Amino acid sequence: MDLLARARELKPELVHYATSGRFQRELTAVLDRFYAGGRPQDEANAFLPVDYFVHQHKLGGGGTVVDRFVHEHPGLDAADHELLLSWKDVVEGVFEVTGFDGPALILFNHVDELTYRTLSNLGEEAFAPLTEGMFVVGRLIPLGRDWLISATPSVHTAQARGRLVAAAAHVALENPAAAYRNPDLLAAARRTQAEQRRCFISYFGSDQVVVAGAEVAAKIQGYLGYQAERLGGRVDAEIPEHVSRAGSVALIFDETDGLGYYAEFARLAEIFDRPGLVARREGRDLVTSYLKGDAVSPVPIVRLAERDHAKAGELFAGLLGRPGFLWERSGQALLRTHKPGYFDGPRLPTVVPPTRAVAEHTGG
Repeated sequence: MDLLARARELKPELVHYATSGRFQRELTAVLDRFYAGGRPQDEANAFLPVDYFVHQHKLGGGGTVVDRFVHEHPGLDAADHELLLSWKDVVEGVFEVTGFDGPALILFNHVDELTYRTLSNLGEEAFAPLTEGMFVVGRLIPLGRDWLISATPSVHTAQARGRLVAAAAHVALENPAAAYRNPDLLAAARRTQAEQRRCFISYFGSDQVVVAGAEVAAKIQGYLGYQAERLGGRVDAEIPEHVSRAGSVALIFDETDGLGYYAEFARLAEIFDRPGLVARREGRDLVTSYLKGDAVSPVPIVRLAERDHAKAGELFAGLLGRPGFLWERSGQALLRTHKPGYFDGPRLPTVVPPTRAVAEHTGG
């Protein structure tokens, strides 16, 4: 049986499994989140949260619905396992119809600038209303070397191009990982980030500088002007209010994590130098905010710990109540425990994705 025929059987089984009631509480929470702005007005938007829940939502007990389905159906053969597990890789995009290849639709995604040979489990007649230049906004899942429409897409005429290209730019800016599926875009972004870091080091003399919070805006504007003179382009930086109010801020342009602002860094460094300060509530709260904030990069902790492993071990032994804690033995595991999102996969560049849609939308 070919992959498309098998997908026609497996996809309804998977959706039925997800909506059968066993995941009711989690599915309801996902629906409530998607429908927070009101009920959907069309079929494409109505089924979107269910499709997301089936393929991508992380369940409370670990894994996704796809993982659970595979685990609870041991009779599936190896090919079914491979196909189903591949469906966790979902491509969301603004796709332009660029041609047809037999039963397949050729789609160019303006988010990642990749081309997808796409089939429908409804057969090629599902593509009959489409012509070159039209747009399909929706989700694709793998089908071997090809792709399969997942959920009901929305279809637009070529006249909607300007609005949809702007939408693609918005997706890339809000979720750069979607653009960086394209290895060429990823490589270009990494080169840009490396060039910007070299500019930062040239301007400040180091990849790390500590200033008063009130000085951050002026320092960053000066650096961005220097960068623009050498690399071209125009970049604005919005400084978070809590950063401007901080007594001290570290501006760190890490090779991997890019440019970050780290409030009260001088105080944090003092605690690493004098681990006994972590016994005080102020010190404990500051270190804890850096350690347990999943959105906070581990870069400051790692840099400070690398200056003196013994003192870092003493600090975290006191913070955690774990006598004998050694940073060189347990530091990495500690960070992985408290920042799981950071270690989920390779770190992506933090620069603006260099897509044509983004350039057109931002005037870059």
